[in-house]
Amino acid sequence: MEAYTGLFGWAFLPSIATGILQSIWYSLKYPVDSGAKPAPNTPKYRRHYNRIYCAVVLAYLAYTIIEVDRATQTNCYDLLDLNFHTFSQKQLKTSFRKASLTFHPDKVGQAGADTFIRIRAAHEVLSDPVVKSAYDRFGPDVITCTTCKTIKDHITRGLSSFYTYYLSTGAVLVLMSLIGKGQFGRYWRFVVLFGMAGLELAMVTRSKPLTSLSYIIPHRVTFEQIAILHQAFISTFIAISQIGPILVPSKEQEKNNMKALIDRLELLTALSNAESIGQLQSTFDAFRGSETNMALLKRQMSMMALDTRLMQDQLLNEARNAAQRRLIQRKST
Repeated sequence: MEAYTGLFGWAFLPSIATGILQSIWYSLKYPVDSGAKPAPNTPKYRRHYNRIYCAVVLAYLAYTIIEVDRATQTNCYDLLDLNFHTFSQKQLKTSFRKASLTFHPDKVGQAGADTFIRIRAAHEVLSDPVVKSAYDRFGPDVITCTTCKTIKDHITRGLSSFYTYYLSTGAVLVLMSLIGKGQFGRYWRFVVLFGMAGLELAMVTRSKPLTSLSYIIPHRVTFEQIAILHQAFISTFIAISQIGPILVPSKEQEKNNMKALIDRLELLTALSNAESIGQLQSTFDAFRGSETNMALLKRQMSMMALDTRLMQDQLLNEARNAAQRRLIQRKST
């Protein structure tokens, strides 16, 4: 369940951080009295917001993956300062003796008692080949299994958490699809989930760690690599569901954006028409109350209407242009 603790942060932090960063950027780029500062809900403002939002989401994605690696507790190998790939039983005994002397309560007092207990437990785990193999795959939980005698027993018990994780994660993805949330990349989300389940199943059933992951995450035991993969899967697809529609908008989203733009143009046109009508009314108010002025206005407007109609007459325009060309030819000869 630790992999889901960051859902709260994903729900609120990116939008909050984006708003703060955009405000700071605008305050630095645009003076207080500048008219060039984009207004909220304008296309330029949304474009800037989307760019900052994508950068914040990617940064938060990197942080969550790094944080799960940093938050991983010290494993048995680190307690005894051993390389889990190459250590021998002789090195285990030597490291245990050295660590016991360093943190023994008789030497450092009660301050080192907890560390000493953990060192003894780590030595017991790594001294037993069966428990060590199960520990590498499933972590400290194997120590609490009193009925597990063979590696098969440990694998059977450990797979219960495997089934729980993937069944619950799959159920969440199905529920999101049914309610219409996180639709972007929905197909690939299930593909990667099944692929990761197969990878994890191979990791916990193999007698040796996967070489490919040992190169990517070289300093972590198998169960720690699995924890990082879980967090990476959840965080990555949350990030994709948030920035995917921005980077690759769907046809429906493009249609909605175009409709919003058309609605905005209609609103601006209506406002412009209303302003023009108001200006005309204020201009015509000067002619009211005087029959002479009204008659003069009507005559002038009739002439303007006639001129406009004549200018739009195609035959008349062609005749006028032909006459102008003949005059030019006569002047040139």
